[in-house]
Amino acid sequence: MRRLLRDIGFCKNLILFIVLLLPSAAQSQPRAESGIPKYVFFFLADGGGMAHLEIARQYNRQVHNEGFVIVDKIIKEGNVGVMTTHAADAFSTDSAAAATALAGGCKANVGVLGMCADGTPTTSAMEIARRRGMRLGLVTNATIYDASPAAFVCHVPNRRDYAAIIERYLDLGPDVLLGGGKDQFLPKGKPGSRRSDDTDMIAAFEKKGYRSVATKTDLDGLSRGKVLGLFSLRDMSMEVDRDKSSEPSVYDMTRAAIRVLHDQNPKGFFAFIESENIDTASHLSDIASVIHDYREFDRAVGLAYEFYRKYPRETLIIVTSDHETGGLGFTLALKDLTSTKGENQLVGTSEDFKKIQSIHISLQKASQLLGRNPTPDAVDKVMNEYFPGFTLAPEYREAIVKRQPISRTLFTDPTAQALGAMIANNTQIYWLTSAHTNQPVLVAALGLGAERFKGYYDNADFGKKLKALIEGKNHQ
Repeated sequence: MRRLLRDIGFCKNLILFIVLLLPSAAQSQPRAESGIPKYVFFFLADGGGMAHLEIARQYNRQVHNEGFVIVDKIIKEGNVGVMTTHAADAFSTDSAAAATALAGGCKANVGVLGMCADGTPTTSAMEIARRRGMRLGLVTNATIYDASPAAFVCHVPNRRDYAAIIERYLDLGPDVLLGGGKDQFLPKGKPGSRRSDDTDMIAAFEKKGYRSVATKTDLDGLSRGKVLGLFSLRDMSMEVDRDKSSEPSVYDMTRAAIRVLHDQNPKGFFAFIESENIDTASHLSDIASVIHDYREFDRAVGLAYEFYRKYPRETLIIVTSDHETGGLGFTLALKDLTSTKGENQLVGTSEDFKKIQSIHISLQKASQLLGRNPTPDAVDKVMNEYFPGFTLAPEYREAIVKRQPISRTLFTDPTAQALGAMIANNTQIYWLTSAHTNQPVLVAALGLGAERFKGYYDNADFGKKLKALIEGKNHQ
């Protein structure tokens, strides 16, 4: 009997010893090598400042009774930073100089991609990731050769050198390229082509093993291999205008990119995912389009968050912007110019969101409908059909008919700017400018290495932090 008890005691101690040696369930997932994230999601809300984010979040809550992933998950569970955005040669940057700083860690001049202000090419975080064997994905609803995605792998002195950018893509071979810009891939003479030569770049990519797709249905069917997705001749549609049966959204492209990049992949991936439409809409003072495109961008971030929940010890999610566009904000305003007293003042409320909800066309599309010689009758028709309940002030009607800017800072498209000012007067969501500002932007980071992005820093310092993380180096 005593021997039996000894044996039982020995077994208990052995089991306890083995349990102590085993990692806990929370620790069972392997850590990324040397603290380097295996999966990197870099989300860029081009042109999106804090006000853009907050207005879209409030709209989601007020109109749809929904949360916002960027705030509710990435920010609340992760780390937050604030980043300055100026270029080497200007206080307000452009996307080329800004993305160069974010990707390459040095200040660049406006219009320059992947090269520091002194003309030296800089190695980007994405290029470092490729050296480590990670798969690469570039996703945008702009043209795929636009400045922001291009700055992550290209080194050209002029962001308009589209041929050089596409050649660099072909040489480097990112695993996923999704966006617009088919015009620069078609040979000269083909309908819609804007190339200056007869090179068929789609055929060139297919020759290197890429599968070319042009519709949402084709994209949904992909699960592996390299993919070149070109879904429009130039920029893709604003979310409010998008044909949801044929043209994918940022959410759709992100879902496909994750599926392809993650398939049988032991080395991990670096995915750049951009909503350029937030910037384009802001240039046009188009608050409805900003909100709809930001909401879809947030849904795409939600896909990355779901991925992070499966691989929390190996995944990094970064959500940020390259600059702020428009000087946007809810504000107090006067009903008219007869008095400055309190009874003549208006503040923004949830009723303004209900007005915005009634808008089902982008200002870009409205401007296209009115054309270059809009008539007063045509203006009335557009107002009645697409802006029910809105009042167009006489001075804005005149600006549309005469195609004249309404101010020194609101000028990019006279028709869209006047309609945007009209919406502002009816909702209290106003714009300072139709261009970029020097406002700092938010950085939200969640996952492995996210703590590096806390604090207040410059965009070039952000790039240095990101590069050091991918290289496995410490960076203060």
